[in-house]
Amino acid sequence: MAAELLNDRNRAFGLVGAIGVHVLAIALLLSVRSPAALPIAPGHALVAVPLREPPPPPPPPPPARADEPAPPSRGVNEAPSPPTPPIVLAPPVPAEPSVDPGSGARSGSGVSAGAGSGQGGSGSGEGGGAATPPVRIAGALTNADYRRTRPPEGAAGTVVVSYRIRTDGRVDRCTVLQSSSYAVLDDATCRLIEQRFRFEPARDAGGRAIDWQVRTDYTWRPR
Repeated sequence: MAAELLNDRNRAFGLVGAIGVHVLAIALLLSVRSPAALPIAPGHALVAVPLREPPPPPPPPPPARADEPAPPSRGVNEAPSPPTPPIVLAPPVPAEPSVDPGSGARSGSGVSAGAGSGQGGSGSGEGGGAATPPVRIAGALTNADYRRTRPPEGAAGTVVVSYRIRTDGRVDRCTVLQSSSYAVLDDATCRLIEQRFRFEPARDAGGRAIDWQVRTDYTWRPR
């Protein structure tokens, strides 16, 4: 009796196990074949956008008539003025030293300043008696000196200078008494006078060479 009960229990367990295996197999088959069981890859959802027909192109403008006036210009109506031509400056022409006649000669037994006529200005001589003024024998200021000096563009002016003519006829002690308003022209005037000017020296009544002071002016201007 006990043996029969044991056999019935074993058969029941075997039947339950067989049923469970079949159920599991059927479930696996259904999960593979059913599309609902397949995983869906994440992605962007599709959105339906309605398409509209493009608007028709605007009609072409009507052709202009021959008698119709042209539309006004958007720019400047007046024609541009022609450019101003550059001003060509002429080279300078240095003024020749003016002759300033003296007021006369002084006489005396001592040393006295006598006024005489000097080329380029008034001068004073030393000695007792009439004096012969100096005579320039070399040296001049030219138009090329203005260009070589390179003053500011359009510079012009008159410089008043004083210098000494020595007994050997050379010039020194040039001093600017009145500026031309351009230092470069003032400096060039004295420098060129001392370098270039040579004189027959002034002489006293006895024929001896004496120093002579000259005061004169020079005008510089472009040409």
